[in-house]
Amino acid sequence: MRSFLILITAITLLPISVPAQDFDTNTTYAEYCAACHGFDGSGMSADIPDFTDESNRLRKSDNALIKIIMEGVQQADGMIVMPAFGGAEPFSYEQSQQLLDFLRESFGS
Repeated sequence: MRSFLILITAITLLPISVPAQDFDTNTTYAEYCAACHGFDGSGMSADIPDFTDESNRLRKSDNALIKIIMEGVQQADGMIVMPAFGGAEPFSYEQSQQLLDFLRESFGS
């Protein structure tokens, strides 16, 4: 019984991530991004980047944008304006790159 409990505890502590072969950028955008950025990429308020704007933030370098996806954005006063999505949950650096490619293909840059 003790071995069983240790195994169950170990399994529940493992990070849950989306396997690379199952990573669907469209679904990921809909699940993690669209609530703020809109399904059309225009942003749900003036404070949220509009990916469809000619001068949009998708023109930044891959590294800068992946850092934003993975680490989020926090204002100087500590307010989190975009949550971090990187690491083991919900997706990896490579998946963040795939998501960025999807954003640029879908909304232009």
